[in-house]
Amino acid sequence: MSPEDALQCLIIQPKFSANNFWNYADVANSLGAKTPAPPLGLLTVAALLPQHWKLKVVDLNVREITNAEWDAADLVCVGGMLPQQEGIVNAIENAKARGKYIVVGGADPSSQPNLYNRADALVLGEGEASIPIWLAAWRDGQPNGVFEAPDRPDVTTSPIPRYDLIDFKDYVHIGVQFSRGCPFNCEFCDIIELYGRVPRSKTAGQLLAELDRLYELGYRGWVDLVDDNFIGNKRQVKPMLVALQRWSQERNYPFYFGTEATLNMADDDELLTLMQQVDFRYVFMGIETPDPELLALTQKRVNSMRPIMERLDRVYAHGISISAGFIFGFDNEKRGNDKVIIDFIEESGIVVAMVGLLVALPNTQLVRRLQREGRLLSADLTLFTDTESPYRIEASGIYAENKDNQAGGLNFVTTRDRAEVYREYRNVLDAIFSPRNFMNRVLATAKRTRPFNRHKPSLSELKREIRSLFSTACWMTKNKSVRWLYWRNTLRTLFMGFDKFDYAQRMMSMFRHFERQSRYVSKQIDVNIDFAINHATYPRMVAKEPLSASLLPILQADPI
Repeated sequence: MSPEDALQCLIIQPKFSANNFWNYADVANSLGAKTPAPPLGLLTVAALLPQHWKLKVVDLNVREITNAEWDAADLVCVGGMLPQQEGIVNAIENAKARGKYIVVGGADPSSQPNLYNRADALVLGEGEASIPIWLAAWRDGQPNGVFEAPDRPDVTTSPIPRYDLIDFKDYVHIGVQFSRGCPFNCEFCDIIELYGRVPRSKTAGQLLAELDRLYELGYRGWVDLVDDNFIGNKRQVKPMLVALQRWSQERNYPFYFGTEATLNMADDDELLTLMQQVDFRYVFMGIETPDPELLALTQKRVNSMRPIMERLDRVYAHGISISAGFIFGFDNEKRGNDKVIIDFIEESGIVVAMVGLLVALPNTQLVRRLQREGRLLSADLTLFTDTESPYRIEASGIYAENKDNQAGGLNFVTTRDRAEVYREYRNVLDAIFSPRNFMNRVLATAKRTRPFNRHKPSLSELKREIRSLFSTACWMTKNKSVRWLYWRNTLRTLFMGFDKFDYAQRMMSMFRHFERQSRYVSKQIDVNIDFAINHATYPRMVAKEPLSASLLPILQADPI
């Protein structure tokens, strides 16, 4: 084969676990969709590959690959993130068993290429830079190996993703990207390692061209800007929002938006007003912890520069709903952290609160520090003493889902009793996802948010929303634990105006997923507690002094 041939290329998106916090497939099904979002990275890869190839994208979260599709493929491309690790490896093995040329890339292969060395080609880093290197080597007769660019690409060269290769009906929302990278230096974050601390932005014209393409293909509704930090470079964001407002107004606001940003977004009224004018409705923020000492320790001081609650109220006042991430297990975390987190979430009214256990991700500052201190755990549940990745898929036994930062996590020796951390973490999940607390937050936040929705749903959107409303109402009514709370919220928000009613229904529908998912995680945490107390060969908490290599044999033989 040669890349100049008219090749048939099968592009595979591996599955996410049904127990993943963000994989709310049951909610998607109520809308007639299959899964939350399409694989934007792979759609961008499709646009970077030779366009004379016949490209087929199969999202395994939507459907399985047919034998005919496997047989027809001349080459197979697969990629993904850490939670998709097992699926990437399975795709490699399936391709090898069928004699197919298999190419792998994406976030986790770029972080841990040694786990994927069964692939014929590893195309690492960002595709705009590395895919041309691979194709050039192939043309020179060297299609196999590891291909990586020395520098990060200029994202103004990135093409419009191949949105035509998916069926919009399969998804709740569609992603676009404006920038990559984040200027902050959080110790636990792998984004800055993968994409750098200097945000690189597309031009406003590029983003509008991508939205034009979605518009031309007939898509209407929720568009998520999947930037690592939407406001990483505000000097670029504000002019883009001005252009986006003009573009949206000319087309009668075909889309509404969500994104991810740091908490300092709330400090800029001009920015918030611009976001409100183009109909931003959702933002995810990494709050991590309300404890300023822990924020300083983990190098996220940006969150403690002003009172967090005051900042959240400013975002709510611009009609933007907040979901947030919180982390359990930081060094120097105090006993009783569960009460601190629960009280904060209830007071803030954050409905979608992603509370996870701290995970030392590959190639982060945190992993390097824990290795120096002799505290990092390997996938085989022993203290980590060599250069082997601690994220092997062969992790067995009770931590089979250690790639998940909720059911697993804490892949290091903690500074306070490990079992206590687990118990308090379980307390948080049980509290914030109890029917009463969840539904009370929905109602409270509906009252305090001031939505100003500009997008008006199309006929197809209305059909989906009516279907979801009916499905949710039936499910809630059958569920005794939440029945009267659902109808209480429905009736009260009905008199607050359509926008608040719509917000409340969307948030309440998420309970279908979080009730099941949080119960699963709580059960897994019980198993983890038992393992920490009765079976672990590593200590339940760190010694007063940092662990050293000379202590490792002793600690492994004599757990605390």
